[in-house]
This record gives sequence, C-alpha cells and structure tokens, in this order.
Amino acid sequence: MAIVKFKSKAAGDIVMFKEHADKLFRIMGIEASARGVIEPADLAHAHAQLVAAVNMERMAKAEQAPVDETDLSPEERVAMQNHVSLEQRAYPLLKMLEVAQRKQVDVHWGF
Repeated sequence: MAIVKFKSKAAGDIVMFKEHADKLFRIMGIEASARGVIEPADLAHAHAQLVAAVNMERMAKAEQAPVDETDLSPEERVAMQNHVSLEQRAYPLLKMLEVAQRKQVDVHWGF
C-alpha cells in the first residue's frame, strides 16, 4: 500500500495511506499527483472544502436512525466499531492547513 506524506514548516509531518489522501484531495479540489504543493493563497479554500465535507458527514449521520447492533453480524459490528469518520481522518490535515495559513507557508506532499 502506498503512502502520502504531508510536510509543512507549520507543523509536523502527516503520513497516511494513499487511498485516504486521494479522498481528501478530491474533497479539496486538488488533483492528486506524485508530488505537489498547496500554496498559502490556496490554503483557505482547501481548508473550507474539508470543513464543509466534514459538516455534511456529521449532518448525514445525525439524520440516520440509530442502528440496533443486535441485528448485525459479528463482522458488521466489528466494522462499525472500527469505522474511521472523515472528521477523524481529516483532522491532522485540517490542523496543518490552519497553522500553515496563519504562518503563510506551503503544505507539500509526496508519495
């Protein structure tokens, strides 16, 4: 499995699986490439796109009826307990984008 490493002078490195990074790139409207950069002028837009997606996921979850775990198979219960939300997945990158924007520095990535 390939990984993506996000780097910025604003924060420590973030490492995630490529498939998860690709989803965040799509949300931010960034074309995933082997290497890239989010420049200070684009940080606010990227951050806003991620925040909007996280809020949409929160609202969708709030509208869902609660799941009765007794109706689930053991595998489904494990999957439900181990689910990682978009908010959890995006949180480190959101924080990096926020700090990078405050400090007006780039966020770089590479595979």
